[in-house]
Amino acid sequence: MGSIIGAMSAEMDARALLESLVGQQIHTVTGRPNTVMAVAGDIVTVATDRSPAGEPVPIEWVQSGLDRLLETGEIEVGVPSLGYRGAFVAAVLLKVPGAVLVPTTPRRIRLTDPLGAYRLNEAGPVNAWWAGDPRQRFWLETTDRPDIGVDLHCPQRDTVGNRSPGFSLIWWVEPDDVVFHYSLNEYAITAWSRAAGHVTEAPTVWLPHRAATRRRLLTPRAQPGWWLDLDGPFPLEQPLTLAQLRERADDIRAVLEQLKSDHDGSLYFPFFLWGGSQLRPMQPYVSKLPAELLGLFPQLTGAAAASLVESPQPPAPGAQGLGTSYRQAQVGPWPSGRQPSTPDPALVERGLKGHADIQNELAQVLRNPGIEPRSPLPSEPNFDLAWEANGTVFVAEIKSISDDNEEGQLRLGLGQVLRYRHRLARLGHQRVVAVLVPERTPHDGSWENLCHELGVVLLSGSEIEDAPTLTPM
Repeated sequence: MGSIIGAMSAEMDARALLESLVGQQIHTVTGRPNTVMAVAGDIVTVATDRSPAGEPVPIEWVQSGLDRLLETGEIEVGVPSLGYRGAFVAAVLLKVPGAVLVPTTPRRIRLTDPLGAYRLNEAGPVNAWWAGDPRQRFWLETTDRPDIGVDLHCPQRDTVGNRSPGFSLIWWVEPDDVVFHYSLNEYAITAWSRAAGHVTEAPTVWLPHRAATRRRLLTPRAQPGWWLDLDGPFPLEQPLTLAQLRERADDIRAVLEQLKSDHDGSLYFPFFLWGGSQLRPMQPYVSKLPAELLGLFPQLTGAAAASLVESPQPPAPGAQGLGTSYRQAQVGPWPSGRQPSTPDPALVERGLKGHADIQNELAQVLRNPGIEPRSPLPSEPNFDLAWEANGTVFVAEIKSISDDNEEGQLRLGLGQVLRYRHRLARLGHQRVVAVLVPERTPHDGSWENLCHELGVVLLSGSEIEDAPTLTPM
């Protein structure tokens, strides 16, 4: 924030801002129109409904408000802070890049980064009671999706066009936060994931959880959506069932009451007591899972600990096993035109049908001769799948390609699989072979030569039957 404010203050003054607004109609925080008619000398002339011919306002009043906003990053809207023409001054300040209106009482104008401004404008205000507390990095997705944990995605508005905290909260999930996944089909928290990147926009196909709304709409419908990519999912060692949650209902109630005592406003708590006694998951898609709840359940505390594991020091040779049981690749419901836009574009690509089909087919090809395909542990690189044969670890990155994106996809895949090979070797695996699996043979034959020079196996989708017989290069 300091660097943003410093850069702005060095190049912005009230006169320049007002001159850029001449002829424009701007609105006060209550919605009243003001028109900047002219800037001359030390005066700006402003027309209002009551004074259509215009009234003079000293530019220094605007400059004073601008200076305070740039200095502190936030200013209260009202006469005590902005003066007699505070409504107009506030309307001008809201034209400062990154300035947003915070609907507190009294209202305030706050400088934020462009992403933060967009978030507040699009998702609306959220009572971020957890702000500043590094323990509060946990969330709960409640869904009946068959591909639970592949990502977070939801509509931008509810069925009547209003903002909903259950959707808007997706914007407050920070990179590396932990998202637990409650399956409405299994009545249990079954897995967890790590948030990767930031929210992007793309259409989503959605049917709300609420039974009455489902009966009215009958079928899912496409609408503007928000997407957040996840690293995972990682199944819990033992699902945390609704029955187990209900056994600790009194303890969960105590956590809720303590939070109510400590914080004003909405808590976005993930559970409620129906009829005052029966614990049920809340219907909103995303809820805030307080850190205080994790201590009640070993499954959650174990996942939280695993989520903090980074790249460890290399263990003794052979001390590190390879991955965990293979997780079937799921096909995401997003349109095929959605483009990767996070630090790890593979997270998006893994939901595409072509990618999922090849990955699952490769897993089955390995199973046929008795080789077990593996999915990554939280402490391992996020490969598509890996396997071990004859003392060698093979790690695969699958790439869906087309004539238009072949070069970019193969460059991306090669970089990823080389990184996976390096990290697995640091985890103590003595022999690691990188395998790049495009869904078809590249049109550019030089890719085969490049992969051979780098010790990478290039195995196209039509050749995956050869996977069980691969040998180190």
